[in-house]
Amino acid sequence: MRSSACLASIFALAVLGASTAWPTDYWDLATDPDNGIGTDNELTHGVEQLHDLEANAGPVADQDWYAVVTNYRASYEAMIDSMSGDLDLFAPPENFQRLAVDGTTVLQTSEQAIIGTPLGSINRALRWQMDGTNDNQFLRVQSAACGTSCGPEDRYRISFYETTIAVPRFNNAGSQITVLIIQNATAWGRPINGTAYFWTTDGTLFALQTFSLFPGYSALVLNSSTIAPGVSGTITIAHDGGYGGLAAKAVALEPSTGFSFDSPGIYKPK
Repeated sequence: MRSSACLASIFALAVLGASTAWPTDYWDLATDPDNGIGTDNELTHGVEQLHDLEANAGPVADQDWYAVVTNYRASYEAMIDSMSGDLDLFAPPENFQRLAVDGTTVLQTSEQAIIGTPLGSINRALRWQMDGTNDNQFLRVQSAACGTSCGPEDRYRISFYETTIAVPRFNNAGSQITVLIIQNATAWGRPINGTAYFWTTDGTLFALQTFSLFPGYSALVLNSSTIAPGVSGTITIAHDGGYGGLAAKAVALEPSTGFSFDSPGIYKPK
C-alpha cells in the first residue's frame, strides 16, 4: 500500500506537470448550442456571462450568438471585456456585431468601450436606440485573431444593459412649465445622440425631441412647453451613450410662487 506521503507526491507532480485544465463553455456542449440564430441564450438587462471561443470539433472556429429582445423607443448597451489568451476583439471590430432577426443583416459594428482615449480601448461595446418598433435581434462574438486555433483560455465577459432613462414627471399644465436638462457625462470623442419622449399620464406618446450632445460635459436645456404645451406626464430618454453616459433631470417651475420641483432621470438598477 502506498503511503500517504507517496500519494501526496504523486498528486503534486500531476498538478505541476500536467497541462492546465480549463472549463469548457457549456453553451457549446449543449445539443442545441449557441453557434447561430438557433441560440437559446437570451440576454436581458443586468445579465453578465463568461464565455470562451475554443474552436469546435473539425476544427471549426467558434461563434457565440446571443438573442436580445428590444422594446420600442428604448436604448441598450452590450459590452465585451475581461478578454484573455489570444482573444483579440480590438482588431478588427467586426468580431463583435449586432445583427437583424434574419441573422445575416449587420445592423452595427462595435466601437471602443471608452471612445477617444489616447492609447485606445481594448474593450468593445455596442450602443443603440430603437425607434417605434419592437424587434428581436442577435449579437455575435467571434475572433479573427485565433480562429480555429482558439483554446479554452481565450475567454471574455459579456454584459448587457438597458440604458433608457426614465423621468417620472413633467408638467406644462396650468401655470407650470418644465425645463428638461440633459448632460453628456462623458469625455468621448464622438457625440451622444438621443431622443426624449414625452408621454401623457395614460402612456400615450405626445411629442418627441431628438438631440446630439458634443463635446463631453455639454448640456441640452429644453423648455418642454414648446413641444408639449398644456400637457403633464412622464419622459423617457433613449440614447447611444451607454449606461450612465447621460445625466438628466426635469425641473417644473411655478412662476407665480418661484417654487421648483426636480424630477431626476433614473436608469434601471444594475
